[in-house]
Amino acid sequence: MKTRALQFGRDSRGDDKSALDVDGVVPTPQQQVAQQVPLSTEEQAHHHAQQQQQTTHQQLIVCNSQVLLQQQPHSDDDDSLAAAAKKRRVLPFKPKRFRPEWMMYDMFKDWLRPHPNPENAMCAACDSVIKAGKSELEKHAAGKKHLKNLSVYRKEMGLPDDDVIVIGGAHEMDESVGSATFLQNTNNDLATDQSPTFSLEPAFHDQSGVQVQQSPAAPRQSKPNAEATVYVSKAFVTKPAPPWKATAIVNGHVTRLELNDYKGRYVILLFYPQDFATVCPTEILALSDRVSEFRALQTEIVACSVDSHLTHLTWCRMARSDGGLANPKIPLLADPTHSISRDYGVLMTDVGHSLRAHFIIDRRGTIRHMSVNDISVGRSVDELLRMVQALQHVDEHETGCPADWKPGHASL
Repeated sequence: MKTRALQFGRDSRGDDKSALDVDGVVPTPQQQVAQQVPLSTEEQAHHHAQQQQQTTHQQLIVCNSQVLLQQQPHSDDDDSLAAAAKKRRVLPFKPKRFRPEWMMYDMFKDWLRPHPNPENAMCAACDSVIKAGKSELEKHAAGKKHLKNLSVYRKEMGLPDDDVIVIGGAHEMDESVGSATFLQNTNNDLATDQSPTFSLEPAFHDQSGVQVQQSPAAPRQSKPNAEATVYVSKAFVTKPAPPWKATAIVNGHVTRLELNDYKGRYVILLFYPQDFATVCPTEILALSDRVSEFRALQTEIVACSVDSHLTHLTWCRMARSDGGLANPKIPLLADPTHSISRDYGVLMTDVGHSLRAHFIIDRRGTIRHMSVNDISVGRSVDELLRMVQALQHVDEHETGCPADWKPGHASL
C-alpha cells in the first residue's frame, strides 16, 4: 500500500512553505491526520474523487464571477449612449419657410420683404425680423406699433395711406385660436361678390364713384364676406399730376426717373397691363418707331406697368421676332408696388395690373387729357399725336379746336 504524508520544508529563500498535494489543493487538518494512515485502494479512489469534485466546484465559482463582472453595465456608458441618441433625434416638425406669394397679399405687400434666412421675414416699416409663418405675419400686421410705423413708412415712401381694406369692420384677434386669425363680422346687406369701386371724383364727392367694368379677358374672382374696397384717384384733368419717382429702363440701362425731370416739356404717361403680353408690345413698338414726331413737339413718352425693372430689362433685350422690344426708344417705368397705378386710378386690384390708359401732362405739370381703355383694345398713335398738337395749339393761340381738328385746319 502506498502512503501519502504531508511534508513540510523550506524553499530556497528560507521561508516556510506548506507542501501541496498532487492536485494542488491544500489539505485540511483532518486530512493531514488521515494521510498519515495507510489507505486502501478504494479509499484512495474515493478520496481522489472528492478532491476532484471540490476543485471543479471552485473553478465554477471563479468562472461565474468573471461572467457577472463582464455583464455588469457601467453608468458612464449609459450616459454617453443617451447623449448620442439625443443628438441623433429628428425634429417631429418642419420649420416654416418664407413664401414669395405672400408679398402680393394686400395685408403684406407694402411692408413684407424676404430675409436671407428662408425661415425669417423682414418688416420694412418696423425694420425688424419676423418668423416666416403666416400666423406670425398676421399677428405682426395687427399690432398697434406696426400700424403706427406703417403709416409713417407709407408717407415716407409716397404710398397712399387711405386705401384701407376693411375685413368685417375691425381688426380683432381671436385669442382662443392657436394662430392669429382676423375676425370677420359679416354684414347681411353686403353682396358676396361685390367688386372694388374706383372713384374718379374728389374725396368730398359722393363715395359711390364710377364703377369700372371688368374685362372679359380677366375673369373676376368673388371675395365672399368682404366689404368693397374704395380707391380714390388723385389724377384729374386741369389739376396737377400726382408726382412719382421710380426705377426705369432707359436705352437699355437701369436708372431712376421722376415726373420733375420733365418740367418744361409735355409728357405722355402711358399705362399698359403687362410685359410679354399680346397687345402691349404692338403699342410700345409703334410709339418707339414714331417717337421722333413727338419729340419734335417737345413731348416725351413714358410707358409704365406693374412689372419690375428686371422684367422690363429682359423684355427690352429680346428681339422683336421673339416677342421682345429690341431696345425701345421710350423709357419703361417699373411700378411693382402699384403706387403709381393706384394714384392715377387705373389699378385693377383683383387681377394685379393696370388698365390700358394714358395721361397727357403739359409743361406746367397739369393733366390736360386722360383716356382709359379696356385691356383688350390698343390705342391709336395718330390720335395721341393729334391730341398733343391740339393742346399745344390751344396753349399758343388761346383758341378752341373743333372736332377732327388737325394742324392747318381753321380754329374757333
